[in-house]
Amino acid sequence: MRNLRNHPDRIRRLTTGTTLCLSAVLMITALLVDPGTWGDDREVVSYQDNPALAQLQSALYHWGYLLMAVAVLGLAHFTRRRAVLAGHVVAGVAAIGWINLSALLLTDPVNWWFGAQYPPEEAERLTNEVLEIPGVIVGFMIPGPLLALGGTVALLVVLWRAGFVRVWVPVLFAAWVVGSFTVPYGPAAIPLWLAGTSALAFLGQRVLRMSDSAYAAHARPVVAAPAEELTTTAA
Repeated sequence: MRNLRNHPDRIRRLTTGTTLCLSAVLMITALLVDPGTWGDDREVVSYQDNPALAQLQSALYHWGYLLMAVAVLGLAHFTRRRAVLAGHVVAGVAAIGWINLSALLLTDPVNWWFGAQYPPEEAERLTNEVLEIPGVIVGFMIPGPLLALGGTVALLVVLWRAGFVRVWVPVLFAAWVVGSFTVPYGPAAIPLWLAGTSALAFLGQRVLRMSDSAYAAHARPVVAAPAEELTTTAA
């Protein structure tokens, strides 16, 4: 602990790498334990199959999303030499989105409670009435997925342009994002989620395996060659 106090770069590096890896593990675990993955596609029904697992998956997603908010802010460090403004803007947008996405998980207990109190059709109707409140749509339903997922894709693209990651990282994550809106939530979605979370875990372990000096080097500006040297080279 004393060594960490004297090495702020190490603290930031370990925080970024650990939160990326933990978030990936929590999100894929949540998918696998979610009764809705294996049962009825209506949560008001599937959550009744195993209420304990329904609550567990909600908590796992919640903490996975919150850790992602920390992780994307940490990744902005790797844009401090190139694409500085773009990297920090999209990282901030993505962080706000992940926090907002976590807030949406409060719909899970709503689904569970209505499903326990009413027949499925009535429970679905009541849940939809809650989710269709204009303030819920504008404040949570739209900005959560849009800012979190879109912002993270944009951040990974900026990291690629900055030379920190290869192009397959943003492509794989973007494929997960697109697939999550097109492939029904269930067993068929598992390969997509594995792909997306694997990209995050890969990025996290890469940060963890960096040396402190390599991490700190990203904060140093690129030194431009003197004008005379450039003229000589061009000649």
